[in-house]
Amino acid sequence: MNTVIIVGSGPAGIGLASLLNQSNINYLVLEKNEIGSSFLNWPKDMELITPSFPSNAFGQIDLNSICEKTSPAFLFNKEHLTGEEYSEYLSEVTDYFQLNVQSNTEVKKVSQQKSGWLLETNNDQYFCKYLIWAAGEFQNPQIKNISGSNHCIHSSLIRNPDKLQNDNFVIIGGYESGVQIAFELIKNNKQITLINPYLIDDMDTSDPSRVLSPYTFDKYEKIKNSPLYKEILGTVEKVTKNENLYHIELKDGSVYKTERIPICATGFSLVKKPIEEFITFRHDGNPLLKLETDEFFGQTNIFLS
Repeated sequence: MNTVIIVGSGPAGIGLASLLNQSNINYLVLEKNEIGSSFLNWPKDMELITPSFPSNAFGQIDLNSICEKTSPAFLFNKEHLTGEEYSEYLSEVTDYFQLNVQSNTEVKKVSQQKSGWLLETNNDQYFCKYLIWAAGEFQNPQIKNISGSNHCIHSSLIRNPDKLQNDNFVIIGGYESGVQIAFELIKNNKQITLINPYLIDDMDTSDPSRVLSPYTFDKYEKIKNSPLYKEILGTVEKVTKNENLYHIELKDGSVYKTERIPICATGFSLVKKPIEEFITFRHDGNPLLKLETDEFFGQTNIFLS
C-alpha cells in the first residue's frame, strides 16, 4: 500500500513528488504516457510564456522551477523554454531525486474504500490512503458552445503550424494559443482571419483567459497591422460544411466561409473521467474545492493539484 498516489507526472505531479520524497513519505506517481508528455505534445515552436530567471528576491531560484535547487534557466541557459525542453527538465528532476514514477500506467477507474482509494489501471490495481489528482488539462482540449465542432480542429493538435499547406485560415479564439498559432502562420506568409468575442488588447481585466501575457502580446503587436491579418469581433455559434466550404456562423448572423478547416484555440478542461463522480462542480464548470486543503468538496483525502 502507498501512503500517497499522485496521478500525472507534469510539473504539479513531479513537484509534489519531490516534496514527498524529501519528507520520507511513501508515495507513487502514476503516469499515463511518459514524464512531461503534455509538453512533448506542444506545437513545435510554442514556448513557456512565463520567463525563467536565474534568481529573484524571494529566494526561489527560477520562476518555472518546481522544486528547490533546480532551474530550467540554468539547465538550458534561456528564459522561454519549448515544451520539449521543459519535459526534459522534468525528467532531469525525476532522475536527480530518484523519484518513484511509473510510466505507461493509465488510471481507468477510481473507487473509494473504507480506508482509502483503489485505482484500477491498464497494468494493475493500486491502493493508497491519500490520492492527489495532477492529471492536468492539456490532454483534454475543449471546443465549447460551438455547434458543429466536429468540423473544426483544436489548435493543440497542430504540432507543426509552419508545415500547413494552402492559405486563408480562420482561427476561433484570440488569446495565448490563438495568437501564438496566428503568429506562426503569418510568419510563414499565410493569410489569417481571427475571430474572438472580446478585444484582444483589452486591459480592463486581470482574467488570464482574456488578457495576453506580455510575451504573447509582443507577438500580437507584430502581426496585428500585417496585411495578412484580419481580426473580427464576434462569437462563433455554428460551423457547417457544404461540399468543400466551411461556413462559420456568428451570433450576430454573419457568416464567414473558408476552404480550410477552422482552427479552434478554445482552451482545455480538467482530465476528470475516472474521478468525475467525486467532483462537485462550481457554476463556471470548475471543481469546487475546500479552501484550506484543496480537497474535492464533500470528499476526504482526495486532492486536486
